[in-house]
Amino acid sequence: MNRVIVLTPPGRAALATIRLEGPAVKGVLERQLTRRSGAEFRFEPKSRPVLVRFPIGDGQYEEMILRVVDGDAAELHCHGNPLLVEAIVAKFEASGFRRETWEQWIRRTEKDAITAAARIALADAPTWTVTSILLDQYGGALSRMIDQAQRALAQDNFQEASAILRRLLAWEKVGLHLTQPYKVALVGPPNAGKSSLLNWLVGYQRAIVDPTPGTTRDFVTVATVVEGWPVELYDTAGIRAPQDELEAEAIARTRRIASEADLVLLVFDRSTEWTSEYARLQKEWHEAMVILNKRDLPPGPGAWCDGLLISTRIAEDRPAVLKALARKLVLEPPPPGEAIPFTPDQVAGLKEALAAIDRGNRAAAVVALQTVKEKSSPVEVS
Repeated sequence: MNRVIVLTPPGRAALATIRLEGPAVKGVLERQLTRRSGAEFRFEPKSRPVLVRFPIGDGQYEEMILRVVDGDAAELHCHGNPLLVEAIVAKFEASGFRRETWEQWIRRTEKDAITAAARIALADAPTWTVTSILLDQYGGALSRMIDQAQRALAQDNFQEASAILRRLLAWEKVGLHLTQPYKVALVGPPNAGKSSLLNWLVGYQRAIVDPTPGTTRDFVTVATVVEGWPVELYDTAGIRAPQDELEAEAIARTRRIASEADLVLLVFDRSTEWTSEYARLQKEWHEAMVILNKRDLPPGPGAWCDGLLISTRIAEDRPAVLKALARKLVLEPPPPGEAIPFTPDQVAGLKEALAAIDRGNRAAAVVALQTVKEKSSPVEVS
């Protein structure tokens, strides 16, 4: 089969790389390309990269660098204009080449599905922390642990196999949030400083700040990084007795997003009086990380709950908040080289294998583990 693959990310760029594979590569390139001088192009395996001209229509040519990989594969390096790239790919499709995505190409060419999934995930890695963990999996950390579990099962050592799988699944939350950010909802009464806190944490003005209660009615979200972990912050409507139907709906949405969040930051204005309504909110979100804001003002009366005492007006408080937030999200960061499942299907397969071990069904556990190694991506290559 002849294939054409765009290996560079979509969008405008300085350069793009188009890969060609298949028995027709030599003939098609020799027919379509010429040397910069106008001389005929000859396809020579293992030759050095050469400057060639590619016809794009109406007597126009695009100059590009051609690298012959082997007898059935070559790469064209051209200008990254998406329209130009699409025109070149369409030319090869017209010559009988099948278009393939870079993800499909990786899944087809990598040694196993876990390695392929890690390589694909690396393209979206937002931080060095995430990158280093995924590189460990690309280097075989997860595959090796699964191999150990398979060897233990082959020896009827159910206890060892179970211990290996439980160790892997202990990292489920961390692994699944390597490329999908943790969702953190900022919740609390009106005027507690939620919008100011969001702006302060990300370092720029993202949410509207206003002293009028009920100003925040639509969710404001912002992606950021906290101690190396990808996080999406949600600024929500202040919770109080609603003044109208619009505010009632906004408060209902606040509760919905908080119920779906990985962590709730329960924000109070420490300069106000502690009330029964505050106590009710604390009880409702008893697992939340409590932020007692406005410590630059005199403390309000009442038996205040425990929490992180801060002020968004004091820059020195910000590092402590970020560190506390990171510890809430990731209690213990994985050590270098740790095996970590990082896709939903990997986690599901490991859980299926563990359940089979608990039932004493070795055959089912073996099949589940082999499936993890062979199908570690939710998208199948047709």
